Amino acid sequence: MARIIPSCYAKLNGQNPLNFGGENVKRTSTTLLALLCLASWASADVATLKNGDRVTGTLVTIKGGTLQLKTANLGTVSIPMAQVATYSSDKPVAVVIKGQEPVQGILELLPSGDWQIKGENGKVQTIPAAKPDVIMPAEDYQKLEQAPGILQGWKGAASLGFSLQNGSQETNTLTTSVAASRERPATPIFERHVRTTFDFTTLFSHAEQKSPTPPFVVTSTVSSRTLTADLRQDYLFSQDNFVFVFGQINHISTQDVYLQQTYGGGFGRDIVKNARTTFSVLGGPTFVQEKFFDGQLTQTIELLLGETLSEQFSKRLRLDHYFHIYPDLKHGGQYRFDTSAVLSFKLSNKFSVNSSLIDLYLSNPPTGEKNNFTLSLGIGYTF
Repeated sequence: MARIIPSCYAKLNGQNPLNFGGENVKRTSTTLLALLCLASWASADVATLKNGDRVTGTLVTIKGGTLQLKTANLGTVSIPMAQVATYSSDKPVAVVIKGQEPVQGILELLPSGDWQIKGENGKVQTIPAAKPDVIMPAEDYQKLEQAPGILQGWKGAASLGFSLQNGSQETNTLTTSVAASRERPATPIFERHVRTTFDFTTLFSHAEQKSPTPPFVVTSTVSSRTLTADLRQDYLFSQDNFVFVFGQINHISTQDVYLQQTYGGGFGRDIVKNARTTFSVLGGPTFVQEKFFDGQLTQTIELLLGETLSEQFSKRLRLDHYFHIYPDLKHGGQYRFDTSAVLSFKLSNKFSVNSSLIDLYLSNPPTGEKNNFTLSLGIGYTF
């Protein structure tokens, strides 16, 4: 619980007295209010500003010359350290310095501007103000350091959509998708590490054409099935650059593709990466094997060129998009591409409404359509 302390002073000084009909009630109410204020101050971090204001809250981070505190009344506030006269933590923090083991303990800002940290063993250390890369709650740092299980540490979203049309033609369509990513180790400052992304999409559609006159018997049926899944692992050797390997499988009945397997790797770069926008480009050679429903089997070498974009327009509205094109290096003039765009509007902390577009194109299917285009609306779940 966090409090802006001056509001408590105002109430204690009689600006908003609790008087329900007697001096005793007023005195008792004031005493209880004082105890509540003292309890809240004692269980929170306290920052005193150079203008005399005092703010209490829970530490988020101290990074880049900015102190972030989570308060009950104002949410998360950012305070330049140049405006902070004193600061002390209520719970242990982790002082993270690149290339060194983190120092953990109770933190206090000294008049000189340096940091003093008292460990569990009572040992007191002084750390120059400019040395830490980030200071964060020790509990949060320990969570980052824990090695997750194979199903832990993933962030992403899953969606489900269904449509039904009934008339002279009955059509049922079911779409599902999962997009997830994980970075390990998820350290608060950059270190060389691995980033894994996984995408899975299915589309099942069944249509029945009925006769125009009674008894309205089914005269023809059409079914289509699309399944695509890919797994990519990036090794970030600098803050913006990475090498990657990936594998992808596709099953696209409308293009007569029974199984398409793609394996490759290459180089990528995060062009833009901030709180709202992430834009990356990548490229590299791939090996592709395709088996069609007629039994035909082909193998070729393709070049992957792609981009990914994530844009957080607001707290509720978000766009996730990617585009990959694969020119065939063995058969000139042939190519394929796959692209996806998902626009999601958050309804609550976990659920959202999603509108998605998926387009899978193959320039040389032996039979069937070159383009497999899907537009769907569904419910999403964030994890």
